[in-house]
Amino acid sequence: MKKIIMFVLLLAVFAGAKAQTADAPSQSTSTGSFIGLLGGLSMPMGNFKNVRYYDTTSGFAGKGSTFGIEGAYFFSKYVGFGGMMSYTSFNVSTLGLDSISRGYQLDFFSDQTSTTINSPYKIWTLMPGIYLRYPLSDKLSINGKVLAGLTIATTPNIEVDVWDGGVDDGIFRQLPCTTTALGVVGGLGVSYNICKNIAVNLQGNYFYSKPDFFLENSNRQVKAGRLINEYNQPLTFMNFSLGLAYTFGKK
Repeated sequence: MKKIIMFVLLLAVFAGAKAQTADAPSQSTSTGSFIGLLGGLSMPMGNFKNVRYYDTTSGFAGKGSTFGIEGAYFFSKYVGFGGMMSYTSFNVSTLGLDSISRGYQLDFFSDQTSTTINSPYKIWTLMPGIYLRYPLSDKLSINGKVLAGLTIATTPNIEVDVWDGGVDDGIFRQLPCTTTALGVVGGLGVSYNICKNIAVNLQGNYFYSKPDFFLENSNRQVKAGRLINEYNQPLTFMNFSLGLAYTFGKK
């Protein structure tokens, strides 16, 4: 995250210096401000993706997907203000599912456990911030952004069926929990105008938030074993997306 922010800041400094030393107004007729849609792949990072059943900081998240809408108004050739609203979801990974089952089997000293995930991690974001761009040509530009705002995150619905001595001890559930927290995004990308008012955007965004989930467990008949009532770890991931945007206004 620090590297992305440093690169964006360097881009801002370079863009400002370039603007101050320009001898004449730009004659470019391509556009800078934009509004568009994006979608792509999400990759969990850090504790969020760990699958160690003995470690309560593990999030067990697997690969996910992201979709959103994004726009920015450039009040100069290089600097603008805008925002992004996005939805990202992560299923529990296959290794994570196996690890959860194995962990409860050992903790409960049972013969067998079966774990079912009925809903994924769900993360909604609404983040305004600063957008930067450096045109390489009339059609191609390098883009950066630093955003901060609201994150609404929901944990998965997890069901664990415990068998011991050939007897089904029943299914207990870790119910979904939704909480709101602050989040930040740092991003880099490239934009190519395929025509005057239509651009293709390719970008990578780093996301960080640290919501505090208070988890409720229902129908827990077996009193032994671990009991997780709170999860307060960073949700960190990278989004890699491709987008299509309508552009307007001169750079």
